[in-house]
Amino acid sequence: LIYTTAKQDYAKKLMDVLDPRKKLIRRCLSQSDCVCSRGCYWKDLTRLGRDLAKMVALDHTIQGFPAQAANWISVPQWCGDPQDEELLRLIPLLGQLGQAVRTRGWGGDGCP
Repeated sequence: LIYTTAKQDYAKKLMDVLDPRKKLIRRCLSQSDCVCSRGCYWKDLTRLGRDLAKMVALDHTIQGFPAQAANWISVPQWCGDPQDEELLRLIPLLGQLGQAVRTRGWGGDGCP
C-alpha cells in the first residue's frame, strides 16, 4: 500500500517507479484520501479499516501521521535515486515487527 499526501498523478508515477510490473503494490491512496485541516493534508490510518496495532507507517516526516505517531517509522526522504536502498535496510526490522504481532501482539506504543 502506498499512502501519500501527493496528488493522484504523482502517486501513479511513484507506483510506476516502485512497482513497474504491478505485482507488489495492491493499493495507492493519494491526497483525495487524506484529511485536510487548515490547508494541510495528513494521512489517517483509521481510514484503512485495519487494526492500528498491526500497522506501521514509513515516512520522512511525522507530520503526515499526526494522529498515529506511535505507528510511524522515520525514513529519509526519497529523492528518486535509483540506488536508494533504505527500504531494503528496513526489511529485518519490519520482519521482527511482523513476528512480534504474530506471536505476542503489539500494543501500538512503538515497542514490540
